Amino acid sequence: MDQKFFHQGETPEQFIASLKENREKFEKLLAETAGVDMEENPGKGLSEVRNVMVIAEPWSGDVLYFLPPLLHIASKAKWQVRIFRRDQYPDLILPYRKDGLYHAIPVFIFYDQDFNELAHWVERPAEATRTIDAESLQLRRRLREEYKDEWRKDTVSEIVNLFHTFD
Repeated sequence: MDQKFFHQGETPEQFIASLKENREKFEKLLAETAGVDMEENPGKGLSEVRNVMVIAEPWSGDVLYFLPPLLHIASKAKWQVRIFRRDQYPDLILPYRKDGLYHAIPVFIFYDQDFNELAHWVERPAEATRTIDAESLQLRRRLREEYKDEWRKDTVSEIVNLFHTFD
């Protein structure tokens, strides 16, 4: 990362101003996050952070919910934050793919004053992922059972229709 490229990103204010559908919700979540306390002694490593690159998109629910806490910390710690749209800069996310595969956002990359990478964080808190995965599994199981007859018929119909193009 170099300083010149970093400053090509949007400031948080520019990103927020560009929000169309979720701006009010984002600002509400940002205001609610202001009440979250930081640890008194966050550790030496955190004090070395000066710059944070965020990879995000305004339509992402995870960006909507998990960017405000980062902006809260950045404000308190006086970090410079620049936001890059994942779809405009597709190569930026490649080293930060979740599980080496998924282009999950947001991604926060933390740099020192010389733009040496210190750490990065991807998508959402681990506990949120565990909860979402567990609830999703329960939902899929419930829906499969609830709609099994209808979906079984749909499966037969779609398989049969695959071969209508051969007539």
